[in-house]
Amino acid sequence: MYHIDMIYTIKTLINKGLSQRAIASQLGISRKTVSKYYLKIQSGVVEEPKMNKSKTLDQYKEIIVDWFEKGLTARLIFDRLKSAYSLEVSYPSVSRFVKELKKSEVFVPVICQPAEEAQVDYGYMGRFVKDGKEIKVWCFVITLSFSRLQYVEMVTNQSIPSFLKSHQNAFEFFGGVPKTVKIDNLKSGVIHSCFYEPKIQIQYAEFLNHYGSLPITARVRRPQDKGKVEAGVKFVENNFLKNLEHKDFYRLQIDIKNWTEKANQRIHGTTKKIPLQQYNNIEKQYLISLPKDRYELYQISQRKANNYAHIAFENNYYSVPSNYAGKELIIKYTENTLKIFDNQTQIALHAIHKGQGNYITEEHHKPIEKQYKNKEYYPEKVAHLGENALKFSEMVIKQKPYEYQRIINGVCQLAKLHGHPAVDHACERSLAFGAITYSSIKNICEKNIHTHPREELTVKNAGGFYQDLSIYDNLNLN
Repeated sequence: MYHIDMIYTIKTLINKGLSQRAIASQLGISRKTVSKYYLKIQSGVVEEPKMNKSKTLDQYKEIIVDWFEKGLTARLIFDRLKSAYSLEVSYPSVSRFVKELKKSEVFVPVICQPAEEAQVDYGYMGRFVKDGKEIKVWCFVITLSFSRLQYVEMVTNQSIPSFLKSHQNAFEFFGGVPKTVKIDNLKSGVIHSCFYEPKIQIQYAEFLNHYGSLPITARVRRPQDKGKVEAGVKFVENNFLKNLEHKDFYRLQIDIKNWTEKANQRIHGTTKKIPLQQYNNIEKQYLISLPKDRYELYQISQRKANNYAHIAFENNYYSVPSNYAGKELIIKYTENTLKIFDNQTQIALHAIHKGQGNYITEEHHKPIEKQYKNKEYYPEKVAHLGENALKFSEMVIKQKPYEYQRIINGVCQLAKLHGHPAVDHACERSLAFGAITYSSIKNICEKNIHTHPREELTVKNAGGFYQDLSIYDNLNLN
């Protein structure tokens, strides 16, 4: 007994030109089994099953619906079914199936509670003149879903800073914040359009979190999901834009403000109530209070720290802690301030430099051994070597203000080679004879002179004892 599905699959793969070995490998069955079915196909014993195309597509309905929700056209869905599942189905069959999905979907009016939701969208207004130049203009519209109170603002771009600034202006206009904000799948707000797992643009999510709100994305090609604001955009286009008799951008800003004020006091076509009254009497008290501080608007980007632990930004270089050299980092910047982050952790803060080609370096970002050390650091560094080493360092700082760092660092290295007691005794000898140099300490330690009685290194004179201070620099004992 054989399985008709298996035979049909093998027949399809044979028609595609695959060998029996390749078919066995792809289907995970033995070559003997493939050969058996192959003979049945070749002999004509097996009649190719007739498939009901609609029933076939029903088996893939969940997948098709998911693709449809993501905005794929019938043609793209057809292509994916062919490539991903080797499905033998015609494009017209897929097209009819998708059309039936649209017809079968029943839309239920969404009734929102006060302050539960606001909806956001843009509408293209055309070209206007600003400062002698013709520019494109869009209207940013945000509508409170319960009262239908609107805020409308004319903007010249849909960048993230502009998008966030318009939200900020709207929240301050409302005097509070809705619990959620439903946005269209705008590039400013959404990275990847997927209703079930939206990846909200990081700065937008952070912005709404600052105000205590949450983002919700509208499904692609589902205008009913954001019908309230889309109706608002059309209302602006039909009742404001079409009556406009000029192309001056600055006059436009004034006109839209006055028009919006009147529009919020009209009887709404759907609710049959006045938006401003609904807002004042009911919705306003449920809005989330504005935070004490406004959200700091900034732009965001990525940079890789170079081998010097600096990132390039606007023709200058800004330091990060040395352990971040070579790493991908996030920068957030305003006109005057640059913040650098490793994921969510801020690791550096700089005032933006107006010059070009400059390295702006924080001292504490350097490796410890390369950081500047003040005079108080060096006595502390040698204090553990002994009392005489401490006195030696203080004398070096006093007598050699331009060389003391190198001399004291050298003495510390000698301590690693010869031990703390030897260096401390060497410092005692150097201090006694006034030989305040690195080479004197080095020679004393290397020649083991610190163990000799001091008298061996003195010379008698008629006038008493004296000491040639260069002895520790030049002494060469066998």
